[in-house]
Amino acid sequence: MSADNQVLESLALLYLTFSHSTDGQLSADEMRMLATKLREWAPDAELGDIGEILKATVARYKAADDKLGEARTATQALKGKLDDAQLRQVLTDLDNLAAADGEVVEREKSFIEDTRKALGLS
Repeated sequence: MSADNQVLESLALLYLTFSHSTDGQLSADEMRMLATKLREWAPDAELGDIGEILKATVARYKAADDKLGEARTATQALKGKLDDAQLRQVLTDLDNLAAADGEVVEREKSFIEDTRKALGLS
């Protein structure tokens, strides 16, 4: 699986928003999992490149007035670029991120379900 930079940036924003907005925290385990998931989407990318995408995404996230709106925009960008199997992988990644801190909370479940609907998956 290999994704272009626009897809990686959209994934990074969606995953970061999910990881932080659902419980107000971003643990080191979640950040490592986020980087791992991005790396799986672009296995040929240099680790430094993934780090730069994450750094830019964190800055974009912090600056956003409507963080969930930014995530919705990223979700729509992914819907236009990825096939159904890849979109399902996005949901699997969100499931894995939810479990990264050892607890899946209701807000995480709701975010995943909202994302599933936005991606047009049943």
